[in-house]
Amino acid sequence: MISLDVQKQLNIILPNTNKALKEVIKDATSKELLNLSQNKDLKSIMNSLLKQTRESSSSDKTLLNLLKNNPTLKNLGSISGNIKALLQSVQSDKNPLPIEKQLKSFLVNIKDLSEPILKEKIQNSGVFLESKLKNAQNPQVELKETLQTLTKELKSSKIFNVTVLNEKLTEILNTKPIANASNRALLQLLQESSKDLTSLSKTIKDVTKQLLEHQNNPANKADVINSKTVITQLHKLTNFDTPAKLTPNYHVEKIAQEDIKAILAKTTEQLGKSDHPQKADILKHIDKLSLQIDYHQLVSHLSNASSLYIPFEWNEMKEGQISVKKEQDDKFTVDIDLKLQEYGELNIKLALYEKNQLNIRIYSNHQDFKNIIKENIASLRSSLIENGITPREIRLLDKNRQEAPSPYEQNEQNIQVGFEVKA
Repeated sequence: MISLDVQKQLNIILPNTNKALKEVIKDATSKELLNLSQNKDLKSIMNSLLKQTRESSSSDKTLLNLLKNNPTLKNLGSISGNIKALLQSVQSDKNPLPIEKQLKSFLVNIKDLSEPILKEKIQNSGVFLESKLKNAQNPQVELKETLQTLTKELKSSKIFNVTVLNEKLTEILNTKPIANASNRALLQLLQESSKDLTSLSKTIKDVTKQLLEHQNNPANKADVINSKTVITQLHKLTNFDTPAKLTPNYHVEKIAQEDIKAILAKTTEQLGKSDHPQKADILKHIDKLSLQIDYHQLVSHLSNASSLYIPFEWNEMKEGQISVKKEQDDKFTVDIDLKLQEYGELNIKLALYEKNQLNIRIYSNHQDFKNIIKENIASLRSSLIENGITPREIRLLDKNRQEAPSPYEQNEQNIQVGFEVKA
């Protein structure tokens, strides 16, 4: 069972819970460990990793270097490939584990990717599990905040029926579960009354429905019920229309059901009590995937960024890495480094500034690939413009060409936030 722990953020970078860190320390030489722990004990080093400073300490840089050059971690393969291997092992039994369905939905072919799907997969990649649990909120607290804002706004409504409905919302606000709602409930094993939550959700659903009807009435267009604040808060109220959505641990349970790291942990727990014929093989693949996720989490802490993988399948790509950085003045830079099956190494540098101004530089030594880009560069420019992006520069260059730094490289010292995506 995945339980909420306020120390989860720290546990990401402790050797007994982070497999990647354990692997690095195991393989480090005496000299490297001495450099790592010079002038401070290991516990202090681990705690220092939580500090969101711009400049990494020498011990952080040493640990990051050890992490990225560790032979075990460098030879784990791609996460998408390991997910496929795990899926094959799970499918070998006539009584499949629940993880089979979850893995099938998690691994998406690049042809089927869309912005919402990609965002969902990144959020549930396991890299953010601990931070999501740490920031999980009791739905009853969310409802309380929504009701407080909504009732305050609706007091000025000139519609009699809305005033009556607002009194009902005030009554809900004063009921014991909502009035005393606290996020401390997430850390306790509370037995909520199913009957009370059923009644509460039904009342919310009924009142919300009636308020929306008044909102949609053209005669009420000038009333406060059609203000931006009320529209927003009524939309939020629709999220509390079932008893399950009002239980204190609703968000925690939802995270545990969707996040790949939580799913892997739960499957490990299930296998401990089963006699699955492929038990050993499945556990091996789970251990490898967990190690890779732990690696990305640790790199995130050490580099003051968010290092993650994109869970998609693309047969043309052998290896790939995408580094995205945000500068102080809302400038974004992207370095895409790929090794393609047919066209070899490909590097793309992007710089986005003033919200929609984009510079693109494409580096390749493969003449066929460069010819393809030349033939389609007009279409690329048109597509960018159609999506509200102005391509100020699109240049196709030889990969080994030496040239002056691009504008965004000159401002590298200003970078404060970023993430690294590996496929």
